[in-house]
Amino acid sequence: MIRYVLAIILTTALLGTGVAGVDHAATVRSEQQVETQIAKFESAAMSLLDTEEPTPSGQQGARRIVDLDFPSGGFTSKAVDTFRIRPNPKGVSLLEYSVNGRVTRTRHVGASVRNLGAANGTTIFDGHTGTVTIALSLTEARGEPERSSEVYIALRVLSKVAEASGEVSNEKAMWSLRWPEARSWRRFA
Repeated sequence: MIRYVLAIILTTALLGTGVAGVDHAATVRSEQQVETQIAKFESAAMSLLDTEEPTPSGQQGARRIVDLDFPSGGFTSKAVDTFRIRPNPKGVSLLEYSVNGRVTRTRHVGASVRNLGAANGTTIFDGHTGTVTIALSLTEARGEPERSSEVYIALRVLSKVAEASGEVSNEKAMWSLRWPEARSWRRFA
């Protein structure tokens, strides 16, 4: 009888340790996936800034279409709690993210990236799983004649694909272009 009780206690302890290890591995895997998406975003933004000429605000110019694939919540990966891209007055952007309740990490992108559909320019993908398609375009905001012009990257969210339901939701509050126009950009990007 004592053997059975000890065997059950030992099995429970080993399973508890194993599950904790799998949970930690899933969180680390999700963080690596988010870091990969950040590198993809940063590469597109910096390529646009380094190789293209800015266009005046309101005119179409060079664009980069980027698909960001966020990890899904499950046994082998954890969903993103926080993912925000916000412009900084110093001419850079701060990208903040956290996964599974861990500490929020901040990365700097060497260009000012603004969401034109948001009041403060911040793009928020908190809790999102699946794919998000965004368009980046280099824009020049011209001020008064005595002031120099400011170059920034305009961000528009084209579509969000929810992984669980497979739906496409176009959020009009976050982007100002229509979906057929966005689809045609893929041929030229």
